[in-house]
Order: sequence, then structure tokens, then C-alpha cells
Amino acid sequence: MSRMKILDAAVATKLKFVTLFSVSYLDRKAKTRDWHMVSRCETPKCVTGNIQQPDATIIVPYHREQQKLVVIKEFRVPVGDYMFGFPAGLIDPGEDMAITAGRELHEETGLELARVYRHSPAVFSSAGITDEAISMVFAEVTGTPSIRNTSDSEDIDIFLMDRKEISELLKRSDIAFGARAWLAMDAFVRMGSSYFTGE
Repeated sequence: MSRMKILDAAVATKLKFVTLFSVSYLDRKAKTRDWHMVSRCETPKCVTGNIQQPDATIIVPYHREQQKLVVIKEFRVPVGDYMFGFPAGLIDPGEDMAITAGRELHEETGLELARVYRHSPAVFSSAGITDEAISMVFAEVTGTPSIRNTSDSEDIDIFLMDRKEISELLKRSDIAFGARAWLAMDAFVRMGSSYFTGE
């Protein structure tokens, strides 16, 4: 048996922020197959091989003064409902990840980025449908939450939550979570702030 291999990618539909591609590939038996996927890139990462470059950041904000995690509840159009998660945003071309994190944190929560504890490598959101990769930025934040900088297309509530409050939130089955947010919240419940700070 041969190894699977990408052959080519053709544009099926191009929109302002995303492109739908039809990707031709060889399966394990060297049979040509097609896969449809969405990308934010001009050429999908399966063709370029540029899988180490994140497209966006998710900021996991820890308010050290309050000793609480900053959680947002935001309306997400693809879900048609509100989801609990963290501030996030696209990285502008050539932009440092910390700059993106600070900008998006301030826009969505009014808080200031005090320092970045650490960040993940590029991790993939949902590899069955998209090559979008994000980096998780674990950060210390300061200030008072505010939604005054959000746009009309953002409907966000901000919560500062301790471990007990997060634990209770995670038990609920009547609300939606971002997958990475749920995992980070669960780690906070189990390990406390050391999960973010490394201390």
C-alpha cells in the first residue's frame, strides 16, 4: 500500500473571507478521491505545507488581581446561539501573536493584556472541514471588563469566574461551548491558575 498524497486543489467558491476548495488526493490504495474543504488562505495548507502558521488566536485570559478566569458568552452565527468561550481573532499578515491577542482582548472585553504566560503551536480547529489553525495564548490581564469596543456584529457578555463557578458551568448540558475553551476551563478547575501561569 502507498501513502496518501495530496494531488491538487481547485477553487469551488471564493468569498471575501473564505474559499471552498475541492482537493484531489490519493487514498491508501492509490485511488484518486476528492475532498471539499474551507480555507482562509489563497492556497490551502494541504498544498503549501504551511501547517505551522496560525490564522487566529484564542486568548485564555486570567485576571490575576481577581484570581478569576475571564469567560465570554458570544452569539455565534454558525451555531445560531450563544457559546461560552474566550476572546479570539484573526492574525493580520506579519503581525506578532501578542499584538493580535492584545487587540482582540481589548476589543471584546475592554481588558488590557499585561503579559503572555505561554502560547500553543498552531492547532487545527476542525480538520475534517477546514485548515484553519489557531494558537492558544495564555495571558494575564488587567482592568475592568467592558463591551464598549465591540462591533455591531458582536453580542458578548463577560464573566469573571473562579474555579467553583467554572466547575458549575461545565456541568451544564443546556449551553454551548467552544471545544478548546471547554478543555482550558476544565484544566483550570483541575489545576488552578498554575495551568496558565506555570507557577
